[in-house]
Amino acid sequence: MTDTDILPAESTDPALKTRLCLMMFLQYFVQGCYLPIITLYLIQALGFSAWQIGVFGAALAVGPLLAPFLFGQIVDRHYATERVLAFCHLAGGVIMLALFVQQSFWPVVTLGVLYSILYVPTMMLTNSLSFQHLKDSDKEFPLIRLWGTIGFVVPAWIAEGVFLANLEGEALNTGRGIVLAMAGVVGLLMAAYCLTLPHTPPVKSDKKDLAPGKVIKMLRYRHFLVLVIVAFIISIVHKFYFQWNSPFLSAILKQADVTGAWEQRISSIGQVFEVLVMAVLGFGLKKYGFKSVMLVGLLSYLVRSLIFAYASTIGTVAIMQGFTVAIALTCLGQAMHGLCFGCFLAAAYIYVDKVAPLDVRGSMQTFFGTFVFGLGMFAGGFISGSIGDYFTSTARDTLLRTQWNIPSQTGIIEFTQKNLAGETAQLLRDWPGIWLSSAAIALFATLMFWILFPKTDTSQRIDHSEEPG
Repeated sequence: MTDTDILPAESTDPALKTRLCLMMFLQYFVQGCYLPIITLYLIQALGFSAWQIGVFGAALAVGPLLAPFLFGQIVDRHYATERVLAFCHLAGGVIMLALFVQQSFWPVVTLGVLYSILYVPTMMLTNSLSFQHLKDSDKEFPLIRLWGTIGFVVPAWIAEGVFLANLEGEALNTGRGIVLAMAGVVGLLMAAYCLTLPHTPPVKSDKKDLAPGKVIKMLRYRHFLVLVIVAFIISIVHKFYFQWNSPFLSAILKQADVTGAWEQRISSIGQVFEVLVMAVLGFGLKKYGFKSVMLVGLLSYLVRSLIFAYASTIGTVAIMQGFTVAIALTCLGQAMHGLCFGCFLAAAYIYVDKVAPLDVRGSMQTFFGTFVFGLGMFAGGFISGSIGDYFTSTARDTLLRTQWNIPSQTGIIEFTQKNLAGETAQLLRDWPGIWLSSAAIALFATLMFWILFPKTDTSQRIDHSEEPG
């Protein structure tokens, strides 16, 4: 062993790491402003129907589908990363400010599509910029990325604790639009900050980055094919959560006579537990293996949906003043987001990276993140929106339960909503129906993975010269 073998890895300059931490904080602060609460704002302030919410949700999934072609294959090959980041955040900030003042359906959807195309590449580019400047990325990047999660959580406490404090009723409904203005302003600040980041020239990588032929060959292997199909299905369930979580939280809080804005802060519980799960994910994968850990993630999607379905049926049973059993269960469901994300989605990305042949590792991540998860979220927008529409009605005699001769009416919550024309109407929403639909999809994905994914360890790197087993 030589002296160089025992030398510790060189550490990155602390000042540079601080700059990268601030970059990650601002990057995900922008997303944390609007993502947890956008559905509730569109429903209560602009009067979007369940189906229209689904269309908007699908629009936000267009970015992952187009970003690799518009940016990964063209822009970041010719321009420095920090300049591409600055352009995307500048344009994205302007679009967010436009969304803040826009109230018509199709303009909002169009702006949502444009924003997703601009924002999604910045998540990949902030990662790549960090990796290029960190001297020991394996050790240092997790801490850098942690500041992204912190940035995602902070806007909830600023928006609801400061701007929306003491607001109720219609003033609160319309006031929630402030999160779009916050995202726009911080996006513009991020654009300016990006120009101060270390110069990061474009990487002249192989033109065959996507390597579609080699990627498709990977589908010959059963374990990879099963993972792709299951990931597509579970991403639909993932979309259910982000699309219906804030309206559901609002319904549960109103049922308990809790006033004011709390939905965004309650949803931030998920990000806190995400950090905890990610901290022990490596240990879990090593001790229990990929199949067991990913099954935990899939079961978490199923259990969370069942918890939400049950929470909507138990009414106002109180633990203490202003805190009901339903709220407690809903908070537990938020915490399970950490298991859902860490144990399945993050573990799946790690698995893909481990099994992909060295010459197509980048292509596999693009394929899995874009064409599997991205398409699943796109489909999930329409599916969850349509199911929400099916379980929303103007009267009890037109509810699906009534049409199916189901006598129980528990979990059907009445609410007032104005439509796009500004007219108010009393509506009924069958929350157990929505979440049990999500649970059914999660159950199908879980059973498929449990039965078809090999029990033996399949996390070795694949050699294309080998025959699939």
